[in-house]
Amino acid sequence: MNAATDTDRAAMKGPAGSQPDSTARMIDTWFPCAEVDAAVTTPAGSGRSEKALFTWFASRPIAQARAAVACALLPDTPENRTDIRLAVQVGDVGAMSRLRERIEAQYPGKAPVVLDMFSGRGIIPLEAARLGATAVGTDLSPVATLAGRLLAEFPLADWSNEPPLPFGAPSSQGGLAPEEAGDARELDASPLAIDGLVLPDDEPRLLVDVRAVLAEVGKRVEARVARYYPRNPNSGGALPWAYLWAVTIPCDGCRRRFPLLGTMTLRHPYVRTGDVGQAMRLVADGDTWRVEIHPGQAAQNPPFSSPEGKRGKSARCPFPTCGQTHTLDVVKAKGFAGQYRDVMLAVGEVDPDSNQKIFREPRADEVEVARRADSVDLEKISNLSAIPDERIPVGNRDNVRGSGYGYLTYGSLMNSRQAVLFATTARVISELHAELSESVSADYAAALAGYAASNIMRQVKHSTRGANSRAHGRSNGSEQNRVQIDHIFSSQSVIKHQFDYIEAGPGEGPGTWSSVSTSLINALKKILDETDASGRPGRFRRASAVALPYRDGTMDALVCDPPYYDMIAYADSSDLFYVWFKRALGTAMPELFSGSADGPDGLQDKTEEIIVKGRGAKGAGDHRSSEERYEAMLARSFTEARRVLKADGHLTVIFGHSDPEAWKRLLTALTDAGFVVTSSWPSRTETAVTGVATISVTVSIGARVAPSRRPIGIAAQVDADVVADVKARCRGWDTDGLALEDQLMASYGAALAIVGRYERVITPSGEQVPLEHYMTLARRAVRDAVALRLDELPLETFDPHTRLAVFWHELYGRADVPKGEARFFAQSDDLRLEDLRGPILLETKAGYRLRHDAPEKVAPSSSVYEVIRAMAAQWSSGTEAVAAVVADAELSPTDAHLWAVVDWVAAKLPGSDPVAIALAAIKRNRGTVQASAAVTPTATAVVPHARNQTSLF
Repeated sequence: MNAATDTDRAAMKGPAGSQPDSTARMIDTWFPCAEVDAAVTTPAGSGRSEKALFTWFASRPIAQARAAVACALLPDTPENRTDIRLAVQVGDVGAMSRLRERIEAQYPGKAPVVLDMFSGRGIIPLEAARLGATAVGTDLSPVATLAGRLLAEFPLADWSNEPPLPFGAPSSQGGLAPEEAGDARELDASPLAIDGLVLPDDEPRLLVDVRAVLAEVGKRVEARVARYYPRNPNSGGALPWAYLWAVTIPCDGCRRRFPLLGTMTLRHPYVRTGDVGQAMRLVADGDTWRVEIHPGQAAQNPPFSSPEGKRGKSARCPFPTCGQTHTLDVVKAKGFAGQYRDVMLAVGEVDPDSNQKIFREPRADEVEVARRADSVDLEKISNLSAIPDERIPVGNRDNVRGSGYGYLTYGSLMNSRQAVLFATTARVISELHAELSESVSADYAAALAGYAASNIMRQVKHSTRGANSRAHGRSNGSEQNRVQIDHIFSSQSVIKHQFDYIEAGPGEGPGTWSSVSTSLINALKKILDETDASGRPGRFRRASAVALPYRDGTMDALVCDPPYYDMIAYADSSDLFYVWFKRALGTAMPELFSGSADGPDGLQDKTEEIIVKGRGAKGAGDHRSSEERYEAMLARSFTEARRVLKADGHLTVIFGHSDPEAWKRLLTALTDAGFVVTSSWPSRTETAVTGVATISVTVSIGARVAPSRRPIGIAAQVDADVVADVKARCRGWDTDGLALEDQLMASYGAALAIVGRYERVITPSGEQVPLEHYMTLARRAVRDAVALRLDELPLETFDPHTRLAVFWHELYGRADVPKGEARFFAQSDDLRLEDLRGPILLETKAGYRLRHDAPEKVAPSSSVYEVIRAMAAQWSSGTEAVAAVVADAELSPTDAHLWAVVDWVAAKLPGSDPVAIALAAIKRNRGTVQASAAVTPTATAVVPHARNQTSLF
């Protein structure tokens, strides 16, 4: 792994004769960008394993969080750079230990306090705690607050002196009421048996007890709901692992009911094992229908599908004498009219011979006992209905899709039997907490109940009518054909709705309590294994970021990852979990789930949530729909951050957005709140962690509390200082391997660090220079520092459009660039995007792409880049046609800039590219072209456009 380099040491030296700043931190001058980028694609650095502990909608990678915290606490030294690289890229234990020792020495007498005021699942506080800091996390959402406690508070606490649990070896019936115990089966009495997982005797106390509690909950719930889930006498009394259901509707044509099946495939074939797969067929029998399950591939089209070659699903009555088609709007209307009915279609079991998940038709008794749940009347839990009756807000249909089909409460998102299962689980956890409270400390009882309740949420993730059966493989049998229960989320946080969905049973298999318990235990074990015993437990509170519950000047560092505009509606999407937590944890964690965090609708209070909820009509009527409100609230949170930070404290904001305007507003908000932005370090983290390319880059922005009594800056001098500083830093960034496009992002922080020396910067006329001026200036300085030369000609000597095209090609090649970035790119050369669209850039759905095809025409006003594209397009017509293009542009046949661009573009494009082939041929025939151009009369000509000619492109 890299040791400190001479460049590292040089970068850490200040200007000649200056004294080192004892309050400076590494985040101001350096960040392990390359190491973070590499680590987030690995299991150790991604944070994906930690996600198994709790379902949340954003996942800050461990590597980026670790780097951000370490760089915010430590000064820039060669030793610290080396160890941070090691800790980030491979999680080196020795490096982590040395960093903890240096942090302790840096803050003698008391551990530094690190706050994350948007703590979410708690990744940043976890890394602060692992580095020996006092980690504090706040979040407006009580669900997120619980997530933080489970990840970064309870695992770091010492529970070794807690008394034994009261149910180390419970009876098979677990204290069930007599009427519930009748269907109970003799169960494994060991509390440590979960889905075959066996752990060593010397495991940490918390791991032992969480495992025992999860097993106890599963055992009790299985016994209580046994009457609704009959076992299969033909398979040794085993419980099915899943049940396939579908919603049925009455046909408007024949009035007969039929199921809204979106697929007839249950399992794809797999040639390698000789498995032919399984499928369903609908069989009409008079006025009724039934499902038959057969081997092989599906032979019928599903009743709910899109017509071939068309978009948009509709429901077609499958009875041969009818065939009535119902549009999606009609189908939705039937839901609001209360006409939906759930019907069990298939039962999932495990073939004992092949261990393959297979499906069979349900027995009559299985259908009958499932119907019993429709009329069950459950007792309340802590004065709440056992099945959540909180209504889904009308404006939340984009986040909870089932509410757009007539399912108006959170409890109604499940079928009746599922709801009974989850209500029973919540009740058991609440009861178990009361039992634990009589034996162990109140804090430990709450912690154990918290892990059990988190399993409800993790099971809900694979339940409701949003969970569909996921049949892996292909219809041709070329790929492995395992079957899973898919999760309910799309686009990270939108809760799906399915008319055909799958229900996990109370036994073993995908999505069951046993299965999710195993993955929770594995995640908790990983966290415990990777956390040094000297780490301090984090402290998590539910609090608003605009009203932090801490005294002035108490935090040494604040590292946070705020919400990004309208990317995720955190509270709206987690209300499904919140309503179940209120029932399971209302007595265990009353400060979060007894109703004190409720809004008027009984859901999470969203009054001060900092997001944008929808845009335009989608956000109508919601107080969070305004971008202006979001930005004002975020600015207020930065003001609060300034208040609680010490005078020498550092703020690091991890932010991701593709629109440069959003960046300008963020940096302005930081400046207005009393901070000096010192750095901006890009990381490619989002796609690696989420699998969704919603953002390509997140940036760790370093900031310091602005000193008082700063002087007024003069624009000309500040401009010169910014350019000189950015160019000087580029040399170090090159050595560090920072990509050119990342240097552009990093240059913002470098520029604003210079600007931050002054209270404000003014022009000779007294006007204040806007912040975006320096962002543009910084980008230009990076471009100039690169010192691109085309055939020894400096890039700055070319015309503006050609200069932009060359630098664009150097950064992006033929790739699409988001519109916001394209606009910012143009501004760096004082160009307007509107003037570039057409001559230089092609607008696409994804943004803009550099054009390589023929321009509409060539004239004396054309850029050199347009001229060489026209030359390439005319090559197929011969050297005289190419010469005519040069003449039409009124360029000298020997113009050095023209031939430099021909040579550069030909070299940059792949050798097989048609444009490269044409330009290479023109180069070889340069003398002929020049001679012909010298005698060709000038006459501005229209170049045949690519759409109207047979073209190379």
